[in-house]
Amino acid sequence: MSALEHVRGRYAAVVAIALLGLCPNAVLSTAFLPLERIIGSDLGTGPTGVQVAQGMGNAAYAVGAVIAAQVAQRFGQRPFFLGYQLLFVGASLVVASAGGLPWFLVGRVGQGLAAGAMLISALPPLVTRFGVARLPLTVVIVNVGLFGATTLGPLVGGAVAVSGSWRMLMVAFAVCGVVGLAVAVPGYPVLDPIDPDLRVDRAALTLSTVATVLIFFATSYLSGASLTSPWVVLPFFAGVVALGALVVVERRKVKPLIPIGVLTTQLPVSGMVVAMVGGAVFVTVLELVQTYAVEVAGRSPDSIGWNLWPMPLGMLVAAGSFGLLFRTRFVPVLATVGIAALFAASIVPLTLSPTNVTGVVILSAALLGFGAGATVSPGLFMCGLGLPSKALGRAFALVQLLRSVATYAVAPVVVFAVGEAATLSHGVRAGLVAMAVLSGAGFVFVLVVPALSGARLRKPDLDSWLQGGQALPSPATGLHVRPGVHDDQAAPLVPQRLRRHR
Repeated sequence: MSALEHVRGRYAAVVAIALLGLCPNAVLSTAFLPLERIIGSDLGTGPTGVQVAQGMGNAAYAVGAVIAAQVAQRFGQRPFFLGYQLLFVGASLVVASAGGLPWFLVGRVGQGLAAGAMLISALPPLVTRFGVARLPLTVVIVNVGLFGATTLGPLVGGAVAVSGSWRMLMVAFAVCGVVGLAVAVPGYPVLDPIDPDLRVDRAALTLSTVATVLIFFATSYLSGASLTSPWVVLPFFAGVVALGALVVVERRKVKPLIPIGVLTTQLPVSGMVVAMVGGAVFVTVLELVQTYAVEVAGRSPDSIGWNLWPMPLGMLVAAGSFGLLFRTRFVPVLATVGIAALFAASIVPLTLSPTNVTGVVILSAALLGFGAGATVSPGLFMCGLGLPSKALGRAFALVQLLRSVATYAVAPVVVFAVGEAATLSHGVRAGLVAMAVLSGAGFVFVLVVPALSGARLRKPDLDSWLQGGQALPSPATGLHVRPGVHDDQAAPLVPQRLRRHR
């Protein structure tokens, strides 16, 4: 066996490929808040320009996932993944050398596009190729690479804000990409196309691109306009219409790129809600806490960044718990606890004052980190366990699109509303209350909807899942309150043993 054959497709290599491909962009997604003014000044533009570039990078991430899902159906993934990684390296160097906003925008879009595509090319092989015994460790790694690394962003952004070396940060991420490429060249496995007969779904590709670009542009441009500006209102509603059209069009197709039909059953719906609520509340509360600490309490970005040190630790606790529980029936319970942690993380900062910032931020950070690790990735896997494993890439594409919209479009709207309040401190508190309401609604949803759908906590059949079947039954959503709807996978609304006792 040659050295190349010894490395290719091995577990350690595939893990390294996934982490090196996904973590840099995840860190960047939350590192920009303390850097916006520095970058804007350096590029000769205002914070709004930087926010729009960041928004377009986040939109490109969602679009890249959908494009890569289509590519994976028809072609072997190895050369494409190498191309995605190379694009990330080149885009990072473009950002690092940008002399003005246009090139910065181009680079951020390239980074997002490449990271979203690498998500689809890196995660499904890691999850499905190495047997049930490796899955608990694998889901911990996926948790870190998919969303957990965002908990490091504020620490990195705060440190870089003091030094002003944001360009060197981009060079560092380019180096990470080069290392990832060096591992992927010998290590990325040879994968056959998933469904080479699946036609190119032009409608899905077009509508998903239009929806995300317009929604993200509208919400990121908001800081330089108003809620009634046509540059905000028109793109936002056009994007929402395109997103609705995407769902309708894909639902009607016999072989769609995005399998809407199976994604509307109880388990995928619950998983998507968990991931969307988790991402939105985490990012928004994080921005609100940072805004209060810097703008109201007068703390420096680096000191607040260091006060957020419990956040990655909380995420690791949640990720480890996810790994321990993955082969049991309690993953939905972990997700519910994660949403409860985010609710608490929204309530605790309501006690913020200029004299207690450090203690409140530290406690909030621990809750936010645990909530992030217990919601986004577990929600994604809840969705996946209710689907055939061969549909993972296509399902992940839609879940990531919706999760990205919720995560990175809600925060700018809330932050804008904060700025419009009579005082910044009152605005921050109003935003925190809104996030408490959102997380509370999510908590109620993940308790009530499974019950009304006849779902029960069950141990997943992971052997069947890795062989192409479903790990868990997923009955029709809310069937017990939908007259005429029947599903053999659904349990009775009232268990039989309780009926006998009545």
